[in-house]
Amino acid sequence: MQIELINQSQRENLEAFKTPTLKRNWDILIIVLDGIYSIYTEGRKKPILLHKNEIAFIPSGTEFTRSAVEPVSYYHISFCSQGDHPFRMLLSPGKLGIPQEQVIPMINSMDHAFLMTDNRELITHLVERIFAENYLFGKNKKVNLPHLSEEVLSTIRYMNSHLSEDLSMDALAARVYLSHTGLIWKFKQELGTTPSQYLILLRLRYAKQLLLDHPYSITEIAELCGYANPYYFTNSFRKYSGMSPTVFRKHYLGKTSQSR
Repeated sequence: MQIELINQSQRENLEAFKTPTLKRNWDILIIVLDGIYSIYTEGRKKPILLHKNEIAFIPSGTEFTRSAVEPVSYYHISFCSQGDHPFRMLLSPGKLGIPQEQVIPMINSMDHAFLMTDNRELITHLVERIFAENYLFGKNKKVNLPHLSEEVLSTIRYMNSHLSEDLSMDALAARVYLSHTGLIWKFKQELGTTPSQYLILLRLRYAKQLLLDHPYSITEIAELCGYANPYYFTNSFRKYSGMSPTVFRKHYLGKTSQSR
């Protein structure tokens, strides 16, 4: 999800807002650390009350009135995001439904990030994480997580442990006592893709990790990811990430980063 951070602020023990009514051309996240933060938007019968360790999302263009029911400490994060992204498009103004046990570690991370002078990327990452957690685990989530059978889970684990090898789909199916067709059917039903397509995804994710964390050449990375032909690997990587392995490495590690 593309996030463009505009501003971030922290207030402690605020008793009243100088500007109680706001309408902005950007999205807002309000993360309450203590106290009670009240938000009222048009069309609601009663205000939204945010307590400690609760988060509210206010989409761009939404007029809302805010007040402190009790002295409130909170983070206010302003940003622009893609309105058509599935993590974002399903949300209306209001409280996010992320379970407390997942909100608290995110707030702890935010506490540390706010202390740093150069924290733009960290805050952006945390905003993206909040959206993702709400999408996956929010009480009003719209996504149903797949239930994976032991055959599919076992196959994925084996793939992950043998990415450099020439894996036969027939052999993968035989490992879990299925036919080739049976394994394809299970992957299609449970993940919406085939075992071979999923293997490509795992290999290219691993390639990204190797490009960023190790000074291997493109040929060496291709081999470690199960590609005998580095040219074929480069083409597959470009389709997956939108750039070649060399450009990907330079983009994220800087122009001084060289592959051997």
